[in-house]
Amino acid sequence: MRRFVLFLATILALLTSFSALAQVPTDPTKTGELMSAPPGTLSTLALPSSTVTNTRVGSGDVLRVTVFGQPDLSAEVGVNDKGFLTLPLIGGIDVNGLTTSEISAKVANGLRQGQYLKNPEVSVEVVQLRSQMVSVLGEVSRPGRYPIPGHMSVLELLATAGGLTVQADQTVTLLRRKGDKAGDKSTTGESDVRIPILLGETSATERTPLDVELNAGDVVYVNKKKLFYIHGEVNRPGSYPMEQDMNVMRAISLGGGMTQRASQRRIYINREMPEKGVQEIKAKLTDPVLPGDVVYVNESLF
Repeated sequence: MRRFVLFLATILALLTSFSALAQVPTDPTKTGELMSAPPGTLSTLALPSSTVTNTRVGSGDVLRVTVFGQPDLSAEVGVNDKGFLTLPLIGGIDVNGLTTSEISAKVANGLRQGQYLKNPEVSVEVVQLRSQMVSVLGEVSRPGRYPIPGHMSVLELLATAGGLTVQADQTVTLLRRKGDKAGDKSTTGESDVRIPILLGETSATERTPLDVELNAGDVVYVNKKKLFYIHGEVNRPGSYPMEQDMNVMRAISLGGGMTQRASQRRIYINREMPEKGVQEIKAKLTDPVLPGDVVYVNESLF
């Protein structure tokens, strides 16, 4: 009987140890497994902290300088307002406007010339990119300031900001300092240059403006959709977005066409005129419609 009890106790102990081993957590960053997520959310791979490599550096950026085999010489330091980076032994070095690979070579050269190391191997990464920032405002999903990790076009910035809202116009405006170039601070105080960029189908729109490379300090503004209004004897009165080459005939078509009581000869446009206020203009079907116009289709007298 005692042997049987001892046998059962041994089996229970083995089962308990196997269960404990099965529950040992693993590191998903090392195994590549998916992290568990709450119900209703997507599972994602655990990723290391993001860094930016081979981009141009400026004041306010935070860099991680790694000297392989020399942890005492490695550091995470910031670039001061004069564009200098201060490191152990070699002191301050001017890094403003340099890429991370150029900074790596400069740090290695300083260690070599100071006879601290014979063949130093240096790696530089941007931990926080604050100098190369652009802004996107207006009708985008996530307006705000975004870093430029190397090269970024207007279209890529709009995608980074979550795309356009339903109220976005087909025209965006790029605001840039007059004569501004990346890293050029000589134009401070000069007026902005406004560059209009038309979105839409690539067959009807030049792709080149959308691929304009952004510079630090650029502002991209997405305009709100421009509207015109139509009421009176039309089937679907209301407000409608402007289209290229809009005229009265197209406006009436968008409004569902005329009713049976409408008069083609009694169409009026109420338009806001500079220094004159709202003016009523008798219109023909071929007359242009401007943003903000109110088209009124009157009923027939007979």
